[in-house]
Amino acid sequence: MNEFYDSLAERERANAQDVALKYGRMLNPCYELLLSAKAASASPYYVGLSSDMGSFTHVTKRVVLVADTMLLSDHGVGAVHELGEHERTISLDFLGDNPRLSPSERQTWRYGMVTTDLVRLGQWLLDAEPLLRCGLVWYGPVFTTGKSGGTVGLRIEPAGPLPTFSDRSIDFVVEHGRAVDLVRTKPLASRVVRPILEIDLPFINGLNLSDFAQVTREEFDSYRQHRDFMRARLLELDDALEAVDSPVALERVALSIRDELNAATAEMSSAARSQALNRAGAVLGTTSAVLAAVRPEALQGALASSATIAAGATGLWPTIQAFADIKSKRTHGKWHYVWVLQKKNTR
Repeated sequence: MNEFYDSLAERERANAQDVALKYGRMLNPCYELLLSAKAASASPYYVGLSSDMGSFTHVTKRVVLVADTMLLSDHGVGAVHELGEHERTISLDFLGDNPRLSPSERQTWRYGMVTTDLVRLGQWLLDAEPLLRCGLVWYGPVFTTGKSGGTVGLRIEPAGPLPTFSDRSIDFVVEHGRAVDLVRTKPLASRVVRPILEIDLPFINGLNLSDFAQVTREEFDSYRQHRDFMRARLLELDDALEAVDSPVALERVALSIRDELNAATAEMSSAARSQALNRAGAVLGTTSAVLAAVRPEALQGALASSATIAAGATGLWPTIQAFADIKSKRTHGKWHYVWVLQKKNTR
């Protein structure tokens, strides 16, 4: 991400919409490579989160503490914003292996990204710059491509129009196994959902996102210590969930997580009382959170419904339960861990 931010001129930074469009164009060629690196990551808590644009700031301030790295994306429902065209020339080898005698066709694809608000996205990219530069957060655009056009000889076929929306972002959570859900209801225990613990996650409130990102990168050693600790605990959870006496095993892990969070909260409280943060009006806030484990096939089935993610009409947990009720065959595999954050405000 350093390459992207280093390339932004002052006049480009003055226009948030242009920042968002440039980010999409720059990320598009290496997008699949970044997703592959995420899939191959050994980190047990690399979060893939699909959120509505209005919650980006709210999510960023809270998830940084519990995520090693966060991939944040739109729901994939909104206007399509054209970014440009991809071109390539292919050889039509009708006349043997000699390329000089073989006609060629130039194919063109129009491509764009889907978002509800380019200006808000661009402003978030600017405000969260320190977090993106150090790899704590990155934005995964929802890209979409139109039908190819091209030329063969003198015949020209224009590239087709772009689709109106894409729901590719839903796959981030499914493929990479980590999720954060902002809800007003808690998950219910069932054969596919196991709530593990309920705690208050601390975060620094009263700062705008730009100042928050800078402070997080520079001052909070407790963030790094807590993330390292969470990696080890989450690696233990799979075994605890499948243990013969799983309630006891889970409670041991839960107690150690609570102890570590108490230490992190105390350190953040001390930092919030420092002169620099006091002048900025910073205070220590908390978000009620539940750590839940979900059977992978249930999470995948629930998130396959774009209406659930896009509109939030029924919510993630009722959808997971409904999917589990109609699916008789259960596939055993790793659990997916979901932080359920209570969305009490949008600061």
